[in-house]
Amino acid sequence: MTNRYDRQLKIKQIGTVGQKRLENSHVLAIGVGGLGSFVSSELVKAGIGEITLLDFDDVELTNLHRQNLYIESDVGINKLVAIRKHLQEANSNVKINIINKKYSSDILSKEYDLVIDCTDNFPVKYQINEDCQKEGIKHIFGTCAANQGQVMFIDKDSACLECLYPKEDVAQLGLSKNIGTNPMIVAITGSLQASMALKYLTAPKKVNAGTLIVVDNWNFDFRKIQVKKEKIALEVNK
Repeated sequence: MTNRYDRQLKIKQIGTVGQKRLENSHVLAIGVGGLGSFVSSELVKAGIGEITLLDFDDVELTNLHRQNLYIESDVGINKLVAIRKHLQEANSNVKINIINKKYSSDILSKEYDLVIDCTDNFPVKYQINEDCQKEGIKHIFGTCAANQGQVMFIDKDSACLECLYPKEDVAQLGLSKNIGTNPMIVAITGSLQASMALKYLTAPKKVNAGTLIVVDNWNFDFRKIQVKKEKIALEVNK
C-alpha cells in the first residue's frame, strides 16, 4: 500500500481491506469513448489491479469535448494506444490490457470480476447484457445522451437491460439516435459507473443490483428506480 491512496484509505467503507480487494480485481471496460474514458481513468487512478480495455476506433477531433484524457495530439491515433499511454502515466502500478476489435461474445470470460458497458450502441448493449447473464458475470450498464444519463448494476438475479428496455420498444425511445451530448452528463454518468464499480469491488455485499439511477444535469434531477425483473431475464438465465 502506498501513500498515493491515503485519502481513499481513510474512507471507512474502503479502508485497507477494500483497497486490497481493489488491487486484486480485474475489470473489463467495453468502449473507451465518453463513458469508458472516465471509467478507466478513475479506476486506474484509484488503484485497480488490472483493467482490460476494448475498442476499435481512432480518436477524432469531435471526441475531445467529452472524452476524458484524449488531447489534440491524439487525433488520428488508435484510442486504445492513446488511452493506455495516458493511463499508464497516471498509475504505473496498474496492469492495462487492450483488445483492439469490436465486441463479440467470445471476449467474455470468468477472469473478469466485473464488466462495465461503456458502449453507445444498443444492439451491442443487448449482446453484452445477454452474454453476462448467461455467464453469470456482473456488469454495469450505462448510457447518456443530451442532458440525461442512466446507470444500473446488473447481476444474474436482478432485473437486466431487457427488463428495463425490451428490445421491441427501444426504437421508440430514441436511445439509438445521435441527439447531441452535454459533456458534463458524460462525466457524471461515467463517474457513476466508476463509483458503482469501486463500491462493488471494495464492498461487494453493499451493492443494490437492479436499481436504475437516472440523472438530468440540466434540471439537476436525480432519481433511483427499482426495476422489476421480467420473464425474459428468467429465460436468459436458464
